[in-house]
Amino acid sequence: MLDFLFKTRKKEQGIWKYADFYAEKISKKDRLTAGDGGTELLECSKIGKKVGVGHLYFKREDENETGSLKGRSLAYQISLNKTRGGKAVVISTSGNAGIAAAAYAGKAGMKALIFVSPDTEKSKIAEMQKYDPVIIRSTRAMRLANYASAKYRLPNLRPSLDDESIEGFKSIAFEIADEAGEVDAVFTFTTSGSSFIGMHRGFEMYKEIGKIGKLPKMYAVQAGEIFSVAEEFEENLDLIKSAREASGGSGPAVRAGQCGIKHTKRKKEILEIMNRTSGRGIYASEKEIADAEKMLLQEGIQTSLEGCASFAGLMKVAHSEKFRKAVCIFSGQKRSAEKEIDDSKILTAGNFEEADKIIKQLI
Repeated sequence: MLDFLFKTRKKEQGIWKYADFYAEKISKKDRLTAGDGGTELLECSKIGKKVGVGHLYFKREDENETGSLKGRSLAYQISLNKTRGGKAVVISTSGNAGIAAAAYAGKAGMKALIFVSPDTEKSKIAEMQKYDPVIIRSTRAMRLANYASAKYRLPNLRPSLDDESIEGFKSIAFEIADEAGEVDAVFTFTTSGSSFIGMHRGFEMYKEIGKIGKLPKMYAVQAGEIFSVAEEFEENLDLIKSAREASGGSGPAVRAGQCGIKHTKRKKEILEIMNRTSGRGIYASEKEIADAEKMLLQEGIQTSLEGCASFAGLMKVAHSEKFRKAVCIFSGQKRSAEKEIDDSKILTAGNFEEADKIIKQLI
């Protein structure tokens, strides 16, 4: 059976190489692809030597066609909604998930209602606009998206809310194990935890079928105003406190994950995974992230601040733990902030009534 599954996967592309491992099976005709998945697992021996890791790998999720690892989850989520006959989807986003949602909804011929805050980076909105979704700007983006989803019975694809988002992320673990075999540790920036949990479940599945003999330690790295997991580990508390005090109490100034969800419903499961795998939560300071970014740039590697934070987390742990093989997830691209957007195509809604007027004209 195992040989059959592996032979079948070789004929597929991206996350669909692993279609047989997902919770709900999706027929080939409904499997959407926009070039996400199959990203490079870059071994960097020079940096590995500097930080004391035998084999250091960077999983280049920032090289996905839609620009981040979110493309994996949205490929699965929207393909699943396509099988169910869906015509429209809703998501509130800080950027990356919105780009992927717009791309895959376009592939599926669905209407994508994307709610963004006024703080969303222009470069990310510009990427969304390539796929012609409906972008609605609001200071209450998440609340209005939840309202639209409930009232109009539209799937809400936000990873922090949709458990089906976890499935596509399993493919990251499968790809790592297929290429590097067993690894000792995985470091990844964590907000809602859907990608963290998905990767762990992928490794668990591979262990169950004998593809790997042990699970990697899972490390959830957080920074800035995102610390709901990291604060459960005493060694992070002074650093979190210092960061908050340095910003005058308004919240740490670190930009990594700045628009991500601050309190996740998946916190308990994330902590359980770290406990089972002997991993832990790590808080990376602004200086630590800057130092990590500098080291990467010296080797010609550019990635998002969240990716740099993941590497900063590894650098902190590598002082006390020795890893034969460790992987840092570079979750998204570092985008130029100078891209122009078409403001005339962005709608605005300040309350439920204004959102209703927009949605009723579209669906």
